[in-house]
Amino acid sequence: MELKFDSRRDILEVFPTRLFMFAIEGAAPLNDALKAAALGREAAGEANAGGAVGGWRSTDNLFDWPDKGIDTIRQTALGAAQTVIPQIVGGESSFETELTGYVTVLRYGGYEKRHLSPGHHLTMVYTVEAGDAPNADAPESGTIEIDDPRAQAELASLPIDTVGRSVMVTPQNGQLMVFPSWLHFHTNPYFGDGERVSLTINAEISDLKRK
Repeated sequence: MELKFDSRRDILEVFPTRLFMFAIEGAAPLNDALKAAALGREAAGEANAGGAVGGWRSTDNLFDWPDKGIDTIRQTALGAAQTVIPQIVGGESSFETELTGYVTVLRYGGYEKRHLSPGHHLTMVYTVEAGDAPNADAPESGTIEIDDPRAQAELASLPIDTVGRSVMVTPQNGQLMVFPSWLHFHTNPYFGDGERVSLTINAEISDLKRK
């Protein structure tokens, strides 16, 4: 008896979790404006919302800021949602998107605690300034770590299987990463000389209809 299997058609993806990676070309002027806005507000003594150890996090009113670059990143996030949602639901769709966001500034040794974004559908992390890249002495410096949500998977995975293990992303300037808001993620301690500046944008989707 012959066992037939064709890897091109006989694999069913079960419970896939997608991370969408976008790159903004020519992002340097935008990033300069966003970094200036963030550092200016931190220096002015705006409240630290917490969640960042060894750094500063704004409240989630990013899109109320009148600063240069804010409307551009808002439109970018809306465009990303227009790309991502049809991929998730499996076809063209119409919907409304409400955004909130905040800025995180990390300095040497700073990190973001493990968290998720309840009440939202998509979380986007935009890297304004990645700072110094990881190196041999600090290979995880400033990386974003996203946990496998299937906590029990690590109890039965094969020795070299990635199931049950976290995914680590090294941020790049002008990079926008989009993923479901129910994923836990954190930023590993940053060991660079300059600031590491990022935006976290949460999107709530409503009135979703298939076309």
